[in-house]
Amino acid sequence: MLDKLVVAHFFGQRQPLSLNRTPPLAPRAAVPAVLVIPREGPPLEPHLMVVTGPSAAQGLPAADAHIVVDSDDARDQRWQELADVLITRHDVAGLLDRHVGCAVAVARQPGGCLVGLRHGPLAQITGSAGLLAGADPWPATFGSLLYCWLAARLPLYGLTTATVIAGHYRDGRHFEVAGRAGITVSEAAA
Repeated sequence: MLDKLVVAHFFGQRQPLSLNRTPPLAPRAAVPAVLVIPREGPPLEPHLMVVTGPSAAQGLPAADAHIVVDSDDARDQRWQELADVLITRHDVAGLLDRHVGCAVAVARQPGGCLVGLRHGPLAQITGSAGLLAGADPWPATFGSLLYCWLAARLPLYGLTTATVIAGHYRDGRHFEVAGRAGITVSEAAA
């Protein structure tokens, strides 16, 4: 089960963060992360979510542990009932209906993801400037972002005007930019 357990460190970045667009990092050094910079509403600090495995705390702040499962992978079927976030290539509403314990369902789509939220709206995530949001590891990373965002009781619609930058977090001060993501929110279909 440990390979399905995601530890998402979601915090306000208090130190200066260097943003760089560089070649991809070596796999063991690549820690997926998303930086959210609010643009409207009351003054809010930027938020950073860094996704690690269960044993890689790396001196990061307290974390939210949750289970992320690929519902299209037959090897993951036994974990689907425990999953907080499910990834699929199919209908998110049907997935949420079948798995009542799941909070977030993410459907991979060309150039992005459609995210269904339990008892809530749909979020469309599109990648730009080199980020293909529908390709690994981004569906799971964005599913974790929305899971943590809602757990922190932040307004979902704040993501629609925020600058959302996906990339890789390295050694507490460097953020290697993969690209920007756009997020739109709409009410779920009845």
